[in-house]
Amino acid sequence: MTASAFELDVPTRPRTHVTPRLQPRPQFDVHAISIPAKTFTGDFWFTHRAAGRLWFALGDVAGKGLPAALVMAMIQEELERRITSCARAGCDPATTMQRLHEFLKPLLPSNRFATAVIGWLGDDGTMTLVNAGHCPPMLVRADGRIEEIDSTGPVVGIMASSRWMSATFTLNAGDQLILYSDGVIEAASPDGEEFGVEGIVQALPALSSSRDIASAIHAAVSRHANGARYDDLTLLVIGR
Repeated sequence: MTASAFELDVPTRPRTHVTPRLQPRPQFDVHAISIPAKTFTGDFWFTHRAAGRLWFALGDVAGKGLPAALVMAMIQEELERRITSCARAGCDPATTMQRLHEFLKPLLPSNRFATAVIGWLGDDGTMTLVNAGHCPPMLVRADGRIEEIDSTGPVVGIMASSRWMSATFTLNAGDQLILYSDGVIEAASPDGEEFGVEGIVQALPALSSSRDIASAIHAAVSRHANGARYDDLTLLVIGR
């Protein structure tokens, strides 16, 4: 549960022998940054490669400090188990979110909930995801167009009758998917102005790797907030 600044390039293709008759699988460009505001973090993220798909998840537990970190630890463990199981079974991400919610609902106190994005990206560029009340993921197209993916269902862990729907997109060569926690867009300047989605857009470097994009956003947030941090910050960038 104790957290520290974390940055990682995520390998997405195992080292396997490819015969001359087989086409090599595309390698996704994945980079994550996760920095806690203090000792403990309430943010969580996960990637898992299986059966021609890269599964991914990112989310945030309401609240701060140790109580949020305890919930995050439960979610992280269950999320890894659920995604690994659903990857084997070929589940829809909405089913994965539903199962995570059913696990958490009886365990969470009434003042705790989580927002999350769960999805998978296929080797052919097909992407399916579900957004449970989280910050809208950004699809940055190779030509500079930006699309935001709104919620497809409520937050996790509150309402007993919650349901989610998955949305399907295509990630083409040169496109990037940006997932982020609210510690990015709610980072405030000394005069109280939030970084916002506009800050992410303005920070995007042209024709760059996932590492460059994540690093540029992180650096822009730090400049905007004059180095102060009041909330956990997590970024996951996936490029094709």
